[in-house]
Amino acid sequence: MGLVLLLILPITLLAQDSNSSYKFTKKGLVKTTINSDSSVQQLTVLKPILIFKGKYELDSENGESQFSIKNARVGVQGDVSKKISYKFMIDLSDNGTLKVLDLYATFKPAKGLKFTFGQGGIPLFNSYTVSPNSTDFVNRPFIGKFFNSSRDIGLTASYTLKQKGFPIALEAGVYNGDGINNPKFTDSPSFSGRILFGSMEGFRATAKFYKTAINENEDYLMWGADLRYDNSLFRFETEYMNKHNYNDFEGYAGDLSSVYAQGLVKVPVNSKTFKRVEPALRWDAMGYDMLDRGFGVNRATVGVNFVLNTNNFNSLFRVNYEHYFRSSMDMSKLFKSETASDNKLSLEFLLVF
Repeated sequence: MGLVLLLILPITLLAQDSNSSYKFTKKGLVKTTINSDSSVQQLTVLKPILIFKGKYELDSENGESQFSIKNARVGVQGDVSKKISYKFMIDLSDNGTLKVLDLYATFKPAKGLKFTFGQGGIPLFNSYTVSPNSTDFVNRPFIGKFFNSSRDIGLTASYTLKQKGFPIALEAGVYNGDGINNPKFTDSPSFSGRILFGSMEGFRATAKFYKTAINENEDYLMWGADLRYDNSLFRFETEYMNKHNYNDFEGYAGDLSSVYAQGLVKVPVNSKTFKRVEPALRWDAMGYDMLDRGFGVNRATVGVNFVLNTNNFNSLFRVNYEHYFRSSMDMSKLFKSETASDNKLSLEFLLVF
């Protein structure tokens, strides 16, 4: 019922505007307004979101296998005006659990400046490490899974210092610090900041930090930097992140660090079924006090993405094999099940609309 209201309410509100015309296009529901000076303004006021991710996994160490619906996300986003936009999204099956994800509104008072209030992503993670529709592999790198919740409730400000040529932007925010769907009073809100150079096409680099005090024993500072290059032939990404606890307590093993490097090659295919084949390779590692003690675990992932030849939505099949290299370092605080770090063969189908 809540999902139905989520989709119907924006349409009901839009129907009350009799001075403009509305049309469904590939972009979504587009509002066209003829201004008093005869100029035409168009806004995509409602764009549906659908992200489906199903997979099959074979544990090559014990021979067990499973089918699962990893993600089934639905929602809407759009522009109420040139200065106000919104996004609502829920996940019907986040590994079998329903979760509210994005619930926020964005206000753009001036060119290059915007404020986002509500529940959404914090400026610490890249979309290609945490978002199922942006990752190049079946499973996220260690950085995107074991360090912190990628979303929180709060206020984020961003300002683009330079838009043309080589863009430069700043992001900063204040949050509850308890992750998604958990609003509560706190005397120690969390803070985050990031500086970005470049864009998602071509060269891009960022540096970022996140300060959060969860309780009297866990007072964390996370910081990291990443580098990315993307063009029509290949894509390469690498990142390092560190998680330091100011309060040393029983059961805490030291600074948690992680690093990864990944890339893929885009091979066009002359086929009615497939648009592109993308061989992909990733190495990532994680451990406590890595500079002194080495890797607690590192993993090699080799895969192939088969991008389907569709017009109005993105869809692909993916095959991955993960091989783990484990040390004697105790990683049970992170890998909570005995099979979490087993070698696996994974098959995945991804649909994004």
